[in-house]
Amino acid sequence: MNWRFRLILFGILAIPAFTGYPLGYFQENLFPGLTLGWILYSALVHAAALGLLGPSPYRLALIVSLLITLPVVLLGAAISLVLLFFRGWTATGLHVISSHYVALAITMLTMIPLALSIVAVIPFHRMENRLLNQPGGVSLMQKSALMFTRVCIHVIYFVIPDILEVLREERILNQVMGRQAFPGEAKFSLRLRATILVRNMIQIGLEGICSSVRHIPLWAEEIARLPGRESHPATKRKNSNHSE
Repeated sequence: MNWRFRLILFGILAIPAFTGYPLGYFQENLFPGLTLGWILYSALVHAAALGLLGPSPYRLALIVSLLITLPVVLLGAAISLVLLFFRGWTATGLHVISSHYVALAITMLTMIPLALSIVAVIPFHRMENRLLNQPGGVSLMQKSALMFTRVCIHVIYFVIPDILEVLREERILNQVMGRQAFPGEAKFSLRLRATILVRNMIQIGLEGICSSVRHIPLWAEEIARLPGRESHPATKRKNSNHSE
C-alpha cells in the first residue's frame, strides 16, 4: 500500500481525537473515566496500526507508548493521592482522581501509538535523498526540512532501538514487574519496584534526549555547507540566461 494512502488513513483516524466526533455519542461509562467511545476508538487505532504497519513496528510503537504512559500515570496518580491525603481524604476526591488518570491512560495509549504510526509511514530516507539531490541547489526551507528529517530518522532508527536494547539487557522490565532479575534473586517489593521505575525512567529520558540532539551541531554544519539556490551553478546559468 502506498505510504501516502496510509498517511491519509491515519490522518482521518486522528480526526475524532481532535474534534470529539463521534466519540461524544458513546458516553456510556464502563468504568469511571473509561467511556465506550474511547474503548472503541482505541481498539480501532490499534487495529489500524497493526494492519498498516505490520507486527514488528506495531510492537515497537506499543512498547514505547507503555514506557511513556506508565510513569506519567502512576507518578501523577501517586502525587495526587498524597496531596489528597494531606488535604483531607474524601470519596469524591478519590473518585475524581481515579477517573482522571484512567481517562489519561486510555488517551495516551491511543494517541501515542497513533502519532508514532503517522511518523512511521513517512519515508524519511527517500525524502532525505531527494532533498540532497536537488538539481538547482537547496533553499533555506529545504535545509530546515532536511534537518528535521535527519533528527526523525535518528530518533526512529537509532535512539528508540538503543533504549529498548538497554531495557532488554538490563532487564529493567523484569525488575519493574517484580519478576526475578537474575536466578536466585528475591522478588522486588512494590516500593522498590516504584523506585526502580522512577530512577530508570529518568535515566532513559535523559539518555533519549541526549542521544537525540548530540549529532545536531554536526548535521547543522554539514547542511549549511550545501549549495544554496542562489549559489548553485545550475541556478546561476539559468539566471544569466534570463538576464541575456
